[in-house]
Amino acid sequence: MASIVKRGSSYSVVYMTMVRGQRKQKWETYHSNEEAERRKQTLEMYYQAKRKKEDHQIETVAQLMEKYVALYGVSKWSASTFQSNSGLIRNYILPLFGNIRLKELSPLMAAELYRDLLQQPRYEDPYHKNCGQTVSLSVLRDIHKLLHSAFEQAVLWETVDRNPFHRVPFPKMKGKRRTFLRPEQIQHLLSHCDDTWLRLAIHLAFAGTLRKGELLALAWQDVDWENNSIQVGKTLRRVNCEALQALGHRDILYEFPPSALAKKTVLVLKQPKTMSSHRKIFLPETVMSLLREYCNLQVKQRVAGSAACPDLIFQYKDGRPLQETTLSKYFKAALQRAGLPQVDFHSLRHSSITYKLTLSSGDIKAVQGDSGHAQAEMVTELYAHILDGARKLNAQKFETAFYCNLNAEGQCAQQ
Repeated sequence: MASIVKRGSSYSVVYMTMVRGQRKQKWETYHSNEEAERRKQTLEMYYQAKRKKEDHQIETVAQLMEKYVALYGVSKWSASTFQSNSGLIRNYILPLFGNIRLKELSPLMAAELYRDLLQQPRYEDPYHKNCGQTVSLSVLRDIHKLLHSAFEQAVLWETVDRNPFHRVPFPKMKGKRRTFLRPEQIQHLLSHCDDTWLRLAIHLAFAGTLRKGELLALAWQDVDWENNSIQVGKTLRRVNCEALQALGHRDILYEFPPSALAKKTVLVLKQPKTMSSHRKIFLPETVMSLLREYCNLQVKQRVAGSAACPDLIFQYKDGRPLQETTLSKYFKAALQRAGLPQVDFHSLRHSSITYKLTLSSGDIKAVQGDSGHAQAEMVTELYAHILDGARKLNAQKFETAFYCNLNAEGQCAQQ
């Protein structure tokens, strides 16, 4: 430990240190006692941290993941991310990687473990039956991202010298072409919707480019009737109570009373992941008219929300929020009645972005404003599907702009 020795008008901080492998005493002189005290406190904090690091040395992957979740995950992850990552750690990482010492782990060993993991049965619980399926490449990708991030932190903490997952060979994933509905198919679907609320949900999702959670979190207070717009600033999610407690209910705007059937999870209104998700969306007049009709229809049927409980647009008669499972169930039934492909509800967001890009002649920033993406590349690379009609129109424009002139010049040359 350090000590302070007064020498005339100066003050010296005395402590032991290592010099060229030998333990020697070191003196540091300061002009005031306050400066010496600050230096002494700094040295004591350093030696205390050093002893703590020696007492709690991280040696295995299991110990690293525990420290990673406590110091990184709790401060960075949302409740839903915490829940999914905790499941990956518990069900896959700890059983296969947990007992491996950090110093023994290499890119080659990681690649071999990935190969073995793809042959393991996928984790099953009472809510997710996988019928003997093995671990998919998408699950392996999520595991890889989690391990890579954990070891990046370990490098910063000087627990390891390198990240063994930085250059590990990863099986190539084939991107799946997402099926989505064309505008004329959405019009056909709307004519086969027997439920008023479902028609409104489809209109809002398509015209407003909304995610499911954003749609179901919309409250009547979010509607600006004068400017024909809605304000998006929250999302409805079902999250694990354990994750909520671990994160101290961070970013949670409201917790709905738990139902008797769901004791381990709870429905919440939470902040979106990024600031760009907070946005105003202008809606067509037809959609605003449908909102007005639905509002008038529900005045007597719906249970008005109190000051503490948001008055959601989509809710059951007892005031509980409509859940994603109900929305998906009714949407699939409407697709079947209409004889359309069995796409998921989120595909309406793909249809919306593609259609708006076509209508706006590729105005990516305007479409990004509606979609709420943090990066414009997400609009062009992930969601902007190519419509056959637009491709045919490009071919016609090509004919007019290039070949008509070429044919005209050829005729002139012959004459």
